[in-house]
Amino acid sequence: MAVATKALSSDGMILDWLSAIRSHVEQIQKHGHSTSNPTPLLADGFDVISFEPVTWQFSDGHQAAVSNFASQQNWLRTLIALSVVTGDETYRQQADEHSQYFMSNYVHPKSGLFFWGGHRFVNLNTLQAEGFESKALMHELKHHLPLYDYLAQIDRQTTLNFIQSFWHAHVEDWQSLDLGRHGDYEKMPDPDVFKHLRNDVVDPSRWPELPETKGLTFVNAGTDLIFAAFTFARLTGDKNAAAWGKHLYRQYVLARNPDTGMPAYQFSSPLQRQPIPADDRQTESWYGDRAKRQFGPEFGEVAREANVLFRDMRPLLIDNPLAMLEILRQQPDEEMMDWVVSGLKSYYQSAYDVESNTLRPMWNDGQDMTGYRLLRDGYYGAKDTVLNAFPLEPDYLLPLVRAWNLTKDPDLLTLLSVMLKRLDLAYITCAEDIVSADTTDLASPQLLVALTELAESCDSDALFTLAAKVGNNLVRRHFHRGLFVESAQHRYVRLDDLVPLALLTYIGARQQQGKFLPTLLTKGGYLHGDFQYYQQRKTIFDVEVIYTSLLPN
Repeated sequence: MAVATKALSSDGMILDWLSAIRSHVEQIQKHGHSTSNPTPLLADGFDVISFEPVTWQFSDGHQAAVSNFASQQNWLRTLIALSVVTGDETYRQQADEHSQYFMSNYVHPKSGLFFWGGHRFVNLNTLQAEGFESKALMHELKHHLPLYDYLAQIDRQTTLNFIQSFWHAHVEDWQSLDLGRHGDYEKMPDPDVFKHLRNDVVDPSRWPELPETKGLTFVNAGTDLIFAAFTFARLTGDKNAAAWGKHLYRQYVLARNPDTGMPAYQFSSPLQRQPIPADDRQTESWYGDRAKRQFGPEFGEVAREANVLFRDMRPLLIDNPLAMLEILRQQPDEEMMDWVVSGLKSYYQSAYDVESNTLRPMWNDGQDMTGYRLLRDGYYGAKDTVLNAFPLEPDYLLPLVRAWNLTKDPDLLTLLSVMLKRLDLAYITCAEDIVSADTTDLASPQLLVALTELAESCDSDALFTLAAKVGNNLVRRHFHRGLFVESAQHRYVRLDDLVPLALLTYIGARQQQGKFLPTLLTKGGYLHGDFQYYQQRKTIFDVEVIYTSLLPN
């Protein structure tokens, strides 16, 4: 490592980045619309060679070109950011036209819910709403975090109606706070949705016992509800909406382990509604708590879905904190900030292995599950699967940077310094004493934003220089054929790709326009449903199957 005393001369680099981003946008506008039934709508992605839109292969044999507005929110952020940094309003006008068309045509006439999300989309060619019977044609948002402030500028009342309907459709019982990831499109809206009485449904003194609910209170679903409620409050001044957002977040905090403070993935356990089958591979939630079923005989009462910290940790460590911190940036609340920071610190104190730079798979009571071999099939993996530590990916830095920026908590800065050093990026002894790497091969959009925001806070040329290197890596690895894609070998471009937005975040910061740009919050949307995959019916995520497809040799 060496001290970087002078930022890179960035004018030429920024012009190159902007040229690439403009090309990306122009290519998407050129090839992303339907050729048979043109509208302002865009495909979620398209083949980089044939320009054919991404299609969903339904199990009944029909195909649909996918246009999912919930999976295009980062695209809107990119267009708006590009207008800010270039002064060219054309890009924002494209976003305006697209958004206005969608909200004028794809709102459920009864509920006010949008035809979008995890299980619904618009067929780009027929302009009809499509969905998955296997998911009961339900509404779902999980860490989509739509750009509500902007949508309200396009159509304020439709946006506000949606948020009220979103909450109303997803809460089945307000007293028990039985809610879930699925919302009913046929449920009539309730303009008084945020006037329900609030009472805690989680009692920390009874941990690990949690309420049993029909709905699955996954944190990734709850995060979108909380984010929407606080946005509604900011747009309208409705204090009840903010109170409900905070109240819902509080239930996740109350469900944390009372001794370790480690977070909980949900604040309830699935209510058993059918007899448990003999086949452990049947893991539907109506059979009860999946962790209890798979691990209960060996681990006892801690074996609850809420307490599992050995699945995907991004929802708890990246997505939820980023959403909460964005709320708190605009609507400060000392108690909520303490909840966010204490959850992060408690987790990393127990689970972060500095020597190997990994995150231990754990129960949230602190039991280390590293090396544990599953004794039976179940929701968390097949029998004989071995639980291993997760590598600390650079993406995990962004929530810590934003939390430190808002609090200046010295423990967070210490943790950041350790992680930056273990990633061979930088060493920080204090905010004014920064040693950065001469080179790095890392190319994460979240890392670029994290370094950019840390550089702004510390007024550090060294960190700006390091961020520029990460940005150059992103352009080199992901810009091919005039588009930002996963690699030169990948078949589809994806509108919700984060790379252009991350690059624009850096450019905005260098132009001292960062506060005018939409905030990078989420990796983007997804579709999840039945898919005819090589003559087999499978339930897939588009981001895991379609967008990982490679070009034919």
